[in-house]
Amino acid sequence: SLSSFNMASPTTKPKLAVILGTMTFGYRGMQVRINNLNTVQSILEAFKAQGWNELDTARVYCDGSTEEMLGQLEAQNKGGFKLATKVYPMQGGEHQPERLKELFKESLTALKVDKVDIFYLHAPDHTTPIELTLGAVQELYQAGHFTEFGLSNYASWQVTDIYHICKNKGYVLPTVYQGMYNAITRGVEAELLPCLRKFNIRFYAYNPIAGGLFKENFSFGGDVPKGSRFDPNTVIGKMYRSRYVTPAHAKTVANIQQAAASHGYSAIEAAFRWIRHHSKLDAAFGDGVIIGGSSLEHIVSACQLLDKEEPLEEDVIEAFDAGWKTVMASSVPYFR
Repeated sequence: SLSSFNMASPTTKPKLAVILGTMTFGYRGMQVRINNLNTVQSILEAFKAQGWNELDTARVYCDGSTEEMLGQLEAQNKGGFKLATKVYPMQGGEHQPERLKELFKESLTALKVDKVDIFYLHAPDHTTPIELTLGAVQELYQAGHFTEFGLSNYASWQVTDIYHICKNKGYVLPTVYQGMYNAITRGVEAELLPCLRKFNIRFYAYNPIAGGLFKENFSFGGDVPKGSRFDPNTVIGKMYRSRYVTPAHAKTVANIQQAAASHGYSAIEAAFRWIRHHSKLDAAFGDGVIIGGSSLEHIVSACQLLDKEEPLEEDVIEAFDAGWKTVMASSVPYFR
């Protein structure tokens, strides 16, 4: 709010929104880390106790079982949470009008709701003309099935194209974009963020701690836990390894860990404080951070670290800046 912005000291930025990502909750699929309904209920309650109430999910998470779990818990109707879901084109044609509507309605059924707060196109379907997809999005909007339209993993030129098509046709405009952003993955800064500001679209950052890359025990060369985000035997694991497991990233993370340790805190804390205090995110635009984890402790800790009012020391900021320069050439693009 404006009042909190005015009260903030020159060195303290106002709080960013915090959104709980639910990709690790479910019953099926290799990415499941929490399959107990009571544990998820406890996590949701702890998240709400931290002052937040937005949940982010997707049709593809845990083979559809993440949405089923949230539906069983009646997260919207009983829990009072805001729900966002997304439809990812796992193959060409899944953003064709009838198929998109079918997949989105599967989400509503699994979630046990008639309407969600945000409906995202999860990534581009390069085989389907975007005009057709947007027509279907508008039909779902007019039927009262969602409040806000969001985009994720689209290039800035595609965001511009989508915005103008929607504007010219009188469709619901995109008002939120979900993208990959952290202290050593800054591809969105040069072109996407200015584009979003131009069209009054807020930005929600996923991967704020690079999927756990900053953990003290992260192994760049050795074994990783089965089913974890970096498991090379899973689709998600292969994607995360291509993003972050490079010699340049290993060197960068070691330097950041050393800089943070010299001040008595972890690289994970440094990464969360960077995104709160030193990133291009801005609470005045409604920007937020999507957090996740495989335990209640992870999620509460993330909320508390994003709450910290202290900016980072100069040498830690410099370690992040140098790290981004080191990995920039091998950094994957923010779009798909």
